[in-house]
Amino acid sequence: MLLIGCNNSTKENEIQVTIKVVDSYTQKPRVNDRVEVRMGAWGFPTRRYVEVGQYFTDSLGTVSMNLDKNERYSFMTFGPQHAFGSDEYKKGELKDQQQVVIKVVPPEKKQFKIE
Repeated sequence: MLLIGCNNSTKENEIQVTIKVVDSYTQKPRVNDRVEVRMGAWGFPTRRYVEVGQYFTDSLGTVSMNLDKNERYSFMTFGPQHAFGSDEYKKGELKDQQQVVIKVVPPEKKQFKIE
């Protein structure tokens, strides 16, 4: 799936990125976690993020997608029992064939409880 904004994007700006979601303690892949992809846009009075896609990790804990290298992206992961992780990249920071690793702290290891 190609996630490109409406601004003069062309095939030359398209890159493939893989998101890998792992447990921060065991380093094992997290399967079936939801990965939300948001693109940064200027809003008033601050930057806002527009959701451009949601995916679920496969048996290797990965999700692959095509993105525009000239956009800012935020990646958030959501798993069972409020497991959460995120990462963000400025325009031009993501490279073709790059793997982004997001480490998720398991809920039982968090310093605080969400109820």
